[in-house]
Amino acid sequence: MTYISVLFSVAFLIIGFISGWFICEKYIALMEHERHDFEELFEQNPHPEIFTETGEINRGDYFCIQFEPGYDPSDFSPDDIVDQ
Repeated sequence: MTYISVLFSVAFLIIGFISGWFICEKYIALMEHERHDFEELFEQNPHPEIFTETGEINRGDYFCIQFEPGYDPSDFSPDDIVDQ
């Protein structure tokens, strides 16, 4: 009877150690994950042009261009460019 208790104790110790290590690695990866500035856009409305050839979302560098309402591109002049 003592051998069975020792066998189960060692087995559960090993299983507990391995599962704890696995869960700890997943938790650390979750805590160290840095969200992209446009992560909400990637989740809500992923445009086809941001996907790579393998179907993954390219989380590279992006920039945003905003036009004022009623802006006519035919009236463009270089003075219209404003850094924000």
